[in-house]
Amino acid sequence: MEDVAAAKRLEDLARGFGLSMELEHVPLGGEIDLNRPNLIVICGPKFSPVMGALHETDPVLEWVKDGAWTLHGTRTGESYRSGSDSEPARPVDYAYLGRLPRPDGKGNVLVFTGIHPQGTLGVVQLITTEIATLWGQAGDGRFSTVVSVEYDPQTGQPVTTELASPLYRHEDT
Repeated sequence: MEDVAAAKRLEDLARGFGLSMELEHVPLGGEIDLNRPNLIVICGPKFSPVMGALHETDPVLEWVKDGAWTLHGTRTGESYRSGSDSEPARPVDYAYLGRLPRPDGKGNVLVFTGIHPQGTLGVVQLITTEIATLWGQAGDGRFSTVVSVEYDPQTGQPVTTELASPLYRHEDT
C-alpha cells in the first residue's frame, strides 16, 4: 500500500514539472527490464534479484541481511537498521536512494526503497521537498545516500526526513 502511495506522489511531482509518467508494478519474482531510459524503480533486493544485482554495483553502500535487512556504508562501517527491527522498537526507518548504471551501460536508473515501506514514503517526501538541493549535490551523475525517516507510528506517514549519510558521488569514490 505504501509503495503505491509513494509512486502516486512521485507521479504527482513529475506531472507538476510537466513530465509524463507511466506506472508499472514490479512483477512477482522481481524480473524487470532496467535497460530503459528515464527509469525510476522503487524496489530493493528483498523482492527482486535483478535489483539486488543492480544494488551490488554501488561502490559505497550495500544491503546486508543479518536477521533483518540493514544498509551498510562500506567506507565508514556505519550500519543503518530500521527502528522497527530494533529493541525497543522506534518509529524510524532508513532508505536507500541512488542513481546506478543500467546493466547495458547505456545510462542510469534512479532507484530507491526503504528497509520498510515507511522509508520509501520518506524518500518521496525528501525528493518532493528537496529536489533542488539533491540535484545541486548529485547533478546528473551516479550517486547514493541513506535517508533517515522518522514517521508517525499510527499512520506510517513521514514526519521528518533527512540524509543520514553523506551523498556519495560515485565518480568521486
